[in-house]
Amino acid sequence: MRLAFDPIIEVAGLRVRWEAVGLAVVLLLVLALWIVELRDRIHPSPSGEDIAFVLLAVIPGAVVGGRLVHALGFHEVYLADPRAAFDFGRGSLSLVGAVVGGCLTGGYLCRLLGGRVSAWADAAALPLLVGIGAGKLALLLGGAGQGMTWEGPLALAFDGPGPWRAVDPSVAAWPAQALEGAWALLGVVPVMLLGEHLRGGRRDGRGVVFLFALAWWLAGRLVVALTWRDEPLLGPLGAEGIATVVVLAGVLAALVISWRIPAVGPTGYRTPP
Repeated sequence: MRLAFDPIIEVAGLRVRWEAVGLAVVLLLVLALWIVELRDRIHPSPSGEDIAFVLLAVIPGAVVGGRLVHALGFHEVYLADPRAAFDFGRGSLSLVGAVVGGCLTGGYLCRLLGGRVSAWADAAALPLLVGIGAGKLALLLGGAGQGMTWEGPLALAFDGPGPWRAVDPSVAAWPAQALEGAWALLGVVPVMLLGEHLRGGRRDGRGVVFLFALAWWLAGRLVVALTWRDEPLLGPLGAEGIATVVVLAGVLAALVISWRIPAVGPTGYRTPP
């Protein structure tokens, strides 16, 4: 598959990348979906102020978690220049670290507000998969997402002047980001079915749906990691692949525990809001 288009759009004299537009649309879609899920699953419905506070709490956790896991994965680079770890213009963020960090800080503030974290988390299961899946596909609009070079029928390359995100966009490679995004979106169906199956039961609102969604994404990400260009550190896996394995193991353990603990009701609050 060879894609050829202009990744830049010009509006009113401003030059904007199509991927930025795509990611903005995805973020708005995910936010709307999360609000709908919260008000459908949690009774009484959380206020707009509570939702806004929890959402804002997710952001610093995602940034710090993503940077921390990235720095640990490339510790030899950052040990040589520790200040570089605080320079976000260098390096990148770990998506696994960002998801975990955002969950921790968002869950902490949710608890401070009197919310039951597990119930709020279940409402975020579908938004999580939609956000990751659609976000990964949006990266294709900027010429990103290529894995190792490959000449198979699904290999991806970008033609034209760009500028593209990929280092060597014209060379056919595994469509790694697209594969991960498609897998995440594919998980929407089983997550919806699980959520409906558990609704009203003793496991409703125990975080089972969210943990299942998280495990679904991580399992697919682990397989796709075999096509990445990361330098192998443990077998065929690089730093981000190893982080995926560790987090997946923790999520599966939490899923088993949540499945065995009975729920206390569908309400999203430990105390009246």
